[in-house]
Amino acid sequence: MGQVFNRGALGIQNGSISFTGDTIKARLSRTSESLSKDATSMTGLGISATDVVVTSPTITEDQANDRIVFDHADPVFASVTGAEVDKYILFKFVTNDAGSTPIASVSIAAITPFGGDITAVVASTGAFYLQQ
Repeated sequence: MGQVFNRGALGIQNGSISFTGDTIKARLSRTSESLSKDATSMTGLGISATDVVVTSPTITEDQANDRIVFDHADPVFASVTGAEVDKYILFKFVTNDAGSTPIASVSIAAITPFGGDITAVVASTGAFYLQQ
């Protein structure tokens, strides 16, 4: 499960972000990068990497745990090089980084890129959730 950014949670709650209707992208993040939950745009996170469009987004109610679960298909990042990564950022894409809102940081198993593809396996419990 991931950390939800304040601006992302607000956007989902006020309707300015539609997880199933907007263009939601994912971007790998290096293990060494610390992320501020208060970031208001992707520019504010200072992360530069290749993005992939998230496919098959779903939102389900988990009554047993009193939360709303956000999930999607496992994103595949092509030809990745560089330092170890252990998370990816989900964000609403709008034109460029300055206009794009971070939604959540999703933890994945740490891996050092070797130039090939990385499939970020989403936990069976979903990418992130908001508590009811």
